[in-house]
Amino acid sequence: MPIQSTRSQQCLALPIVILQRSRVKIRPISGQGPINATFSVLPTTADTIVNVLRQWTTRKPKENDNADAHETHSITQEITWRTEQIYRLAQIRHQNWPKTPSDKPTKQETDERYENYIKEIEPELDHNEEQIREWLELNQDAPLISIIIPTYNTNSNHLRECIESVCRQSYPNWELCICDDSSSAVSVKTILRSYQSSDPRVKLIFREKNGHICEASNDALRMATGEYVALLDHDDILADNALYWVARELQKKPQANLIYSDEDKINDDGMRACPHFKPAFNIDLLLSYNFISHLGVYRREILKQIGGFRVGFEGSQDHDLALRTVLESSPDQIIHIPRVLYHWRAHSESTASNPDSKDYTTESGHKAVQHFLDEQHRRGGVRATARIKAKNRFTCQWHIPDKSPSVELIIPTRDQAEVLNLAVDSIITKTTYTNYTITVVDNQSEEVATKNLFKNLKRVHGEKINIIKYNKKFNYSAINNYAVRKSTADIVVLVNNDVEVISSKWLQEIVSHTSRPDVGCVGAKLYYSNRTIQHGGVVIGIGQVAGHAHKYFPGDSPGYVDRLQYVQQMTAVTAACLAIRREIFNEVGGLNEQDLTIAFNDVDFCMRVHARGYRNIFTPYAELFHHESISRGTEDSPEKKERFKREINFMLNQYDIQSNGELPSDLFYNPNLTKIHEDFSINTSPESVKQGIELRSNFRRMKDYYLRQ
Repeated sequence: MPIQSTRSQQCLALPIVILQRSRVKIRPISGQGPINATFSVLPTTADTIVNVLRQWTTRKPKENDNADAHETHSITQEITWRTEQIYRLAQIRHQNWPKTPSDKPTKQETDERYENYIKEIEPELDHNEEQIREWLELNQDAPLISIIIPTYNTNSNHLRECIESVCRQSYPNWELCICDDSSSAVSVKTILRSYQSSDPRVKLIFREKNGHICEASNDALRMATGEYVALLDHDDILADNALYWVARELQKKPQANLIYSDEDKINDDGMRACPHFKPAFNIDLLLSYNFISHLGVYRREILKQIGGFRVGFEGSQDHDLALRTVLESSPDQIIHIPRVLYHWRAHSESTASNPDSKDYTTESGHKAVQHFLDEQHRRGGVRATARIKAKNRFTCQWHIPDKSPSVELIIPTRDQAEVLNLAVDSIITKTTYTNYTITVVDNQSEEVATKNLFKNLKRVHGEKINIIKYNKKFNYSAINNYAVRKSTADIVVLVNNDVEVISSKWLQEIVSHTSRPDVGCVGAKLYYSNRTIQHGGVVIGIGQVAGHAHKYFPGDSPGYVDRLQYVQQMTAVTAACLAIRREIFNEVGGLNEQDLTIAFNDVDFCMRVHARGYRNIFTPYAELFHHESISRGTEDSPEKKERFKREINFMLNQYDIQSNGELPSDLFYNPNLTKIHEDFSINTSPESVKQGIELRSNFRRMKDYYLRQ
């Protein structure tokens, strides 16, 4: 690309013609100095280019501009003329360009938002003394909760604050079981004995020999007589109503084996920050890292059954305990309370502020995850291998059956030969999984280039490519249903014609999950052409119906609490790349081709798969570009707008179970997070948060969550 010199500056000679998809890094000169920029260039047509340029350069030409090019000259000349205006005009702004940078909020902004949440939202979610007293009178059979604390040379102030947080509990039916692991600090024993003498609910045991946290925790556990056991670290703090909210949930869901809450971090000045608003129980995320953590409350009989804490898993003993409890539980016996009930102490020696402070925890966590995988395989599950990805972060490789499943990739298309060719070529040249075929569903293509491409694909790739015709009006649902009816593959993958494969093992990763008997839909991590996130799973309830998790985040962002980097259960995934076993596709009746011809058919489909008890999975290890809507254009005509409105109304009629004019807060999101944006920021509506928490509490089975009662 030659550099063109002008009197004022040097610039690229325009227009630039690139014959294939490219990423071009250049350094445009600004008044403030050079800035780096990456431009992703896609195949397009001259008509499309000139339409865009007309939006950017609306000024009529002057006489010395050789007349208005689009009236007297060819399209190519008009492109040249309008491109030159980009360098001449002082104000060039496309209507869709953001007015301000959409950078992630700074830490200060995030902390301020949480401070506002604590002041404005949290008080609206709590119960007052009268409400609590009334509930206690009506629920005198509520369970005894034993809190166990292992201590060892604890900071005196932290220890007092920890025990005081238990003594302040509005729920009185508790006992505190403390085991001191042979502390050398005299102050620790003095503090413990003072609390024992002042409250008969405080139980103490002093070990003569230091045995580390697992042995100390087991000694504390042996003192417990409550039906449920809560774990509390010796320097952390319970919210004043923590046990009250746990007891209320247990009264509603006595089947619970494990209850966990949201949490945040607290410093020595009592300042709270870094809230972790968690999803409902999510075994794949738990295998990636211990998101359950605090507050964790366990049925004591289960802990006795599994043998309590295991020596040798120190540092990740609570992760190991949670995983072994899950092995003895159904998913509906693991209950999430979306309230911040636990404040995790952040100081220099704690993992809350310094993950490296206990570097042995990663090895312990790895052992715990692999033990879970081995045990579930012994009980008939799919074999899997855990690997360490980062400190206290793990990935699981699920093994594909010896006879690899057959896969059919279904790609609907209409013309746009360059777009389709990019998708097909990237699949064939990059995919390492071999037992697949590609079925291109031709929806009335007319262009000669497209027909020539079909012939060439068949000639070059033979039986690897099938071309079938669908000679009816465009209906995304009907087209895919038609192709699946003709399929004999074990697994079908719905693929848009405007995707491009990035990771060579993308299909192998997807097949490994669809081969798991309890998994339904599997979705991929999708990027826009500029490497920002297009899809990290679908979140129900955002923007009235649904939105894409982490949309527009930088491609290398870890996401909210690392959720862009690890496999997890989601309610839904986009059909731009959606895999499912063909038998399940048929079991739920395929996509809804009567009511959802274009939009939300994938969301509705995934929700019906969820209602059948299957788990839908997002994996970040299957990566593709999604050059969204290149082939179909925007939803801007009156007809398209009316159709879109009808499809929204259908989704509301089906799933608006609270009659709020929007779908409920997603199970695998959190009602404390925004339903307006896709960035996991804090929900600023107390009413929205309250409704989400109440709805979550009223359902016993996860599969029923989105269904009208």
